[in-house]
Amino acid sequence: MKEKRTPWPRWAKILRNLLLAVLLGFMMWDVWGHPTFFYMEDLRRRERRALFPEPEAVVELNTIGGVKYRIDVAEGMAVTSYPLRGDFFTNANASFHSLEEGPALLCVSRTAERPDEFGQPLTCAAYVAVHPPEDAAGAVLTLSNESAEHMVEGIREGDVFLFYDHEYATTGSALHMMGFSSYELEFSDKDGNSICQVSG
Repeated sequence: MKEKRTPWPRWAKILRNLLLAVLLGFMMWDVWGHPTFFYMEDLRRRERRALFPEPEAVVELNTIGGVKYRIDVAEGMAVTSYPLRGDFFTNANASFHSLEEGPALLCVSRTAERPDEFGQPLTCAAYVAVHPPEDAAGAVLTLSNESAEHMVEGIREGDVFLFYDHEYATTGSALHMMGFSSYELEFSDKDGNSICQVSG
């Protein structure tokens, strides 16, 4: 006569199911390439892998859709990033930029948003001048191509200058994208005297 097997107690079944769920979750996490769950965690991991040092300056801009665009600046390198939401995780869409010694200009790849005088969102092309001269009190960015030239006043934000260009964001001109135009970046002191010029 076959012996009747004793059924598992309820707590043991619950524990078994929990362990199986954890194992399945770990296997799926491994299949997805060990992603992080949050934007900043993923950004920090990417920066560590690239041996990016502790940032000297951090800038955050508002872009279309309420997405934050972040720029981390260190000696010789900058990282531009924004959160990229997937089906399960939020990762960092990050780009690494090598910087030469002295001031450099970065083009923000997403359209920025700024409030106008009535508090309504205004779309703009945006640029960031990093490593400006220490005594720079003002900056002017001039963009030009074969058919147009445009000047934008800079806004000092900590250790960087921000440039917001509303005109070319609304006309759809490619003038604001690097590679489609040349630029000249001029810094001035508090008396308005030119102290440094950078072009590209």
